[in-house]
Amino acid sequence: MNIKTISLRGSPYVGIFCSVTDEIGLVPSFIEKKEQKKIEETLSIETIQTSLADSSLLGVLARGYGKKFAIPYTASEDEINALQNAGIYLHVMDEITAIGNLLALQKHGGIISPLIQPHEIKKVEAFFGIQLHAKLIAKSELSGSCVVASEKGFLAHPKTEPHEMEQLEAIFKVPGMTTTANYGDAFIGNSVLVNKHGGVVGERTSGPELARIDEGLHPGLLKH
Repeated sequence: MNIKTISLRGSPYVGIFCSVTDEIGLVPSFIEKKEQKKIEETLSIETIQTSLADSSLLGVLARGYGKKFAIPYTASEDEINALQNAGIYLHVMDEITAIGNLLALQKHGGIISPLIQPHEIKKVEAFFGIQLHAKLIAKSELSGSCVVASEKGFLAHPKTEPHEMEQLEAIFKVPGMTTTANYGDAFIGNSVLVNKHGGVVGERTSGPELARIDEGLHPGLLKH
């Protein structure tokens, strides 16, 4: 697994500022060219510089699969038009802003916060074409901050219970690992970007954390 460390304008919380899929990534307009290139090369994706609701917190506000992204209703018309013109398909969430903190998914399935109403969950499922499971992770409603997943593996909050890990393995159909990043950040989604090609993690991440991240994202046999 190709894993690189990075900071964005001095911040190691790459997962707060960026949202990526296997095909494309949304990155903030302030990103430096060398940082943008590092993300693109490590994850084998193209990236689009953008904002949402005039905010650079793209990882908090958006979550995607393929070329589809769920975004908040607070996104401006200009932002929506620019993303659509770039070939991105959008689902605008009703009443939800921090969808990136509440959703984690890959091609086999996903988890979503119970904070989101069942009728809205059905809309998100229909948009992505992926079954979603409303779940707390480690007793937190911020399910998307507690888990990052690709089709090769997943990472979860260190206080995720063993039975929760079994449930996540059944949903994602790959093995996973509990870990922190950035020297103790339990909300792994704040600090890690991952897809099937590799991972980008905050530069404060320690050697032992990197080892666990690598193990969790290492390709495994899919369970059928």
